[in-house]
Amino acid sequence: MHKAFSLLELLIVIATISIILTFAIPKFNNITSTSKIIELKSNLAIIRNGINKFKTNQILLSQSSIITSLDSAIVEKENELLFTKVIDFSIVSSNSNINEIGKWIKTSQSSYEYLLSSSKKVLFSLEDNNFKCKSSFEICKEIE
Repeated sequence: MHKAFSLLELLIVIATISIILTFAIPKFNNITSTSKIIELKSNLAIIRNGINKFKTNQILLSQSSIITSLDSAIVEKENELLFTKVIDFSIVSSNSNINEIGKWIKTSQSSYEYLLSSSKKVLFSLEDNNFKCKSSFEICKEIE
């Protein structure tokens, strides 16, 4: 005598697994988006802290504390090192054609983008020696 699962038992197991997955997949997506926001907040704190350190050093050396650029990376080029003038480690750039989530893109000499999701970009700009968020108020408030 062979023991096997009946078709009804298999259907019940498949239905149960699909119900569990309908709740688990959105939670997983929420976790990944939250981790990207935390990563961005961490990067921002390091960059802004580096800018303040650079300005303080320039003032102590009796030099101009005006920052004209944060790095010498090429605009819209992949695998360039960003923020090298103000931080000790390197953040590698991407470009807008790739749209890789969690990556920085240099869009001009003093402007940058960070891709939070496939549909959400956060824009930043170096203005008056400060690294400012230039996206919508809601997005900027979420990351500040």
